[in-house]
Amino acid sequence: MLCVYAVVRASHPGVDGPGVHRRPTALVRSGDLGAIVSETDGELLARRRDVDAHLTVLEQALMVGDVLPLRFGALVDDANAVRSLLDRSGPRFRELLARVGGRVQMTVKLVRDDDAAVRHAVDNDARLRRFVTARRSATVWAEKLTLGEQIAIVVERLSKQDVDAVTRRLSAVAECISVGAAAPPAVASIALLVHPQRLGELDRLVASLHDELGDRLTIDYAGPMPAYSFVG
Repeated sequence: MLCVYAVVRASHPGVDGPGVHRRPTALVRSGDLGAIVSETDGELLARRRDVDAHLTVLEQALMVGDVLPLRFGALVDDANAVRSLLDRSGPRFRELLARVGGRVQMTVKLVRDDDAAVRHAVDNDARLRRFVTARRSATVWAEKLTLGEQIAIVVERLSKQDVDAVTRRLSAVAECISVGAAAPPAVASIALLVHPQRLGELDRLVASLHDELGDRLTIDYAGPMPAYSFVG
């Protein structure tokens, strides 16, 4: 069987390094399209070293050409099955390559500091501040619960405003943006499709956002990487 890493243009030079199970990679071509593959003995398990190998192949491929990354574990029977896939889905692959070609993905994850977010919410919402002051010494469980609920509502609203504001700012640099849900304490994972010539501008923008929001949000900034979020 063959593990398929990515769809590329037939002119792509391929990757010299090994893939999963340390098997050498190869490029299977059909017309103007190709796929980066390596042999495997059967079903792939999501072991750390193999997932890392998969990601490394994709990163190396991106350095020398446009890439449509596939999820880890994509398997086909043989080279003929790869060619059949390329022929059958060729129009869609070409459309996606045109969309992401010459671009990379950067990812901005916003992680909330709950204590700082609560302080900011209370300090900047007069109604909530009065509500907190009036119930600060509450001993009745129902009043404490109500206070907690009111604070949570304001903090969530603040987080949504932050995500919207950050997304608007980033859209000035990115050609396309995909905002996804994230597991708490993260409030959003924002994928950006960016031309490499604008990465310096994006770096400076992210640094500015970090300075502005750093009291309540930590920004995890990653990339460049293949356009995982824009090829679905």
